[in-house]
Amino acid sequence: MLDLHCHLFPDMDDGPATMDETLSMLYIAKEENIDLIAATHHYMEEQQTVAEYLASWEEKHKQVQEFIKAEDIDLDIVMGAEVLISPFLAQLEGLESLCINGSRYLLVELPMLDIPQYTEDVIYALRLKGITPIIAHPERNHCIIKDPNLLHSLIEMGALGQVNTSSITGLYGRKIRKCARILLGHNMAHLIATDAHSPRTRSPRFKKAVTQLEKWFGSKYSQVLLYENPISVLNDVLFIREPPIKSG
Repeated sequence: MLDLHCHLFPDMDDGPATMDETLSMLYIAKEENIDLIAATHHYMEEQQTVAEYLASWEEKHKQVQEFIKAEDIDLDIVMGAEVLISPFLAQLEGLESLCINGSRYLLVELPMLDIPQYTEDVIYALRLKGITPIIAHPERNHCIIKDPNLLHSLIEMGALGQVNTSSITGLYGRKIRKCARILLGHNMAHLIATDAHSPRTRSPRFKKAVTQLEKWFGSKYSQVLLYENPISVLNDVLFIREPPIKSG
């Protein structure tokens, strides 16, 4: 498995507080057959520069890699960030450095309670810049929960959608689970990831979600979400995808 959205490093955002918690997450990840993690910590431009984020990320990565080597954990960690959308995001200096594994794919977070009026403008500007935004966990956005078709225009513009494994398994409740299924079934979600924050409730788990995904859509579709699409992201390959469909 390839987990392209995970808050793994200790004391960097609202993820694990200590190295012990990070190590516990790594062991869980291996039990869940996760072979690679993109450490995508929160980035908010009003709080730090891109250079400051990268310096912090590299420092934490070095520390974690030392433990991985000492503990002989067979797992790769690649660059990433979960970037909060803002009106002038596309003009941010060094933004490309926050893309996953040096690719064109950038994990972008919407506010939980709304979809800002400038969202389409930002998506358009990012696409002009050669960046493909991946909308993080849209199934948890309150507006999209009420009307999943609000995501449709963003996907038509070239954005991708990433659904959390914990949304599929029902951790956040039935409404979010229902929304996740609608987005997945209507070509408005293209990746699943753990969005793990700790070794406890929001841990890096895949297996249960994969079982549910196969029940909903079959193993062939699951393979696309679990392997083909994330490999395209990691290798900076253009996505081949079906056009989004509005839900009933």
